Amino acid sequence: MGVALTLGACGKDPVEEPGLQPGAQGEVELTATEPVRLKLSVKAGQLYRFVCEVVAPPGVTLSGCVVQLRDAKTLEPLGEARSTGIKEKRWQVTAFWTASTNGLAVMDLQSPSPGDTGQFRYLFTEAADDAGGSAGEAVNQPVTETGSGFEGSLESAMDVDAWRLSVPAGHILQVKCSATEASSEPNTELIRPDGTSLGTYNFGTYPFGEGIPYLPVKNVGGGDLILLVRPAEPRTYSTRYTCWVNDAGPDDHGDVAAQATVVTVPAQVDVTFGSRNDVDVLGAELVAGHVYLLKDSTYATPSTTSTVYCGTTVTDPQGMQQGSKLATYGEGARFTATTSGRYFFALERSFSNGPNGWIYPKTHHYEITDVTP
Repeated sequence: MGVALTLGACGKDPVEEPGLQPGAQGEVELTATEPVRLKLSVKAGQLYRFVCEVVAPPGVTLSGCVVQLRDAKTLEPLGEARSTGIKEKRWQVTAFWTASTNGLAVMDLQSPSPGDTGQFRYLFTEAADDAGGSAGEAVNQPVTETGSGFEGSLESAMDVDAWRLSVPAGHILQVKCSATEASSEPNTELIRPDGTSLGTYNFGTYPFGEGIPYLPVKNVGGGDLILLVRPAEPRTYSTRYTCWVNDAGPDDHGDVAAQATVVTVPAQVDVTFGSRNDVDVLGAELVAGHVYLLKDSTYATPSTTSTVYCGTTVTDPQGMQQGSKLATYGEGARFTATTSGRYFFALERSFSNGPNGWIYPKTHHYEITDVTP
């Protein structure tokens, strides 16, 4: 551990022993308030990775690991210190850096709590960027209907990782990326290869009450989609993250009247909203002067705080919207057809009192019934 300075025979100048070589790993013990100091052998221009993890057998009091890279000669800090997260219970932290000179670098290891003692496990290796930063450099990742995951690293505060994902045309791709170390969650964005953005997402800031903790995008027209992962906060980003991707299958109903699912009254239809802004359109032949009950019957008894339901906007055969969006939960909403012909019902995920729940149904049960007296 570290580098010792020794005097050679016959009063020769001190000889500096080599530092730890890439691939080195081991455990060190913190027994005092001063940090443990490791000296590392580096080459100019090479990217390196240093991992510190808390060893927690019974009786160890160490509460976390803080790593700080320093200049080997001046001991001045190089970049920001990085720390594990006690609150998040993420006990491992990774530091990446590119060496500017040949020789040695110093890595300090200490606890975030003064006077704490215990053991650290460390790993020192050479590294390489795991994914390119643009659509043309994107790395392929498989997407399955049962879901799959992969890991990535943001080697600097300006790093961007690009991953190429493929689902069939009309299918919904679901993506969730989250930090595996302390600090902020990464920003994610799905784009087309030409750069067109399809949506952004951050697991740490999405509205939990909406009950969709991922970024879902319908792959209209087909072709590959590109997932971009970036640090959210330059000073507090997590270097390591995991992503979960899933092919949620085709959209169950079209988004516009031309793609509507045509049903016959009385109708009972299952409706699944694949994303927060998904619209499912149904079509049905109605008779002028008849009264129809439009009802989301998912809940037998609606919640007293907030019910998620199929908000319904009705369009007549001439394409004219018939009033405002209808609330179909509870007793449902009644609609009177003014002319005979095919009407369209655009269903959207809506809330009776604003989103404030944790678990919502993936599939709704929607009914259209003729209730003319």
